[in-house]
Amino acid sequence: MDRYTFGQMLHRIELGQIAEAADGVRRMRLLPEGLFWLNGPFAGDLVRVQNYLLSDLWTIREDEGNDDPQLGKQAREEWQRKRVEMLENQLFEQRARRFDSRDTRE
Repeated sequence: MDRYTFGQMLHRIELGQIAEAADGVRRMRLLPEGLFWLNGPFAGDLVRVQNYLLSDLWTIREDEGNDDPQLGKQAREEWQRKRVEMLENQLFEQRARRFDSRDTRE
């Protein structure tokens, strides 16, 4: 079973999967709307990235009991396409800023 830092887990987790902290107590699930807590005092709430999450190790699990059609293969493929598109856009924006800063120095 692989363990990930929070940042690694965010890159690795797929739609519908569950991430569980190494302590086995805290669990969150990735839905199309975002990452949501499954248990604890914040169950059902959107996960807010805070310091303590960054030092934890996480495992990723597939939820076998999931019958939600929203998380089917087509929804996962569409979500993955949007994710890649977002990352490509960020890359192009960073590249454009880098070239713009070079032009202003000359």
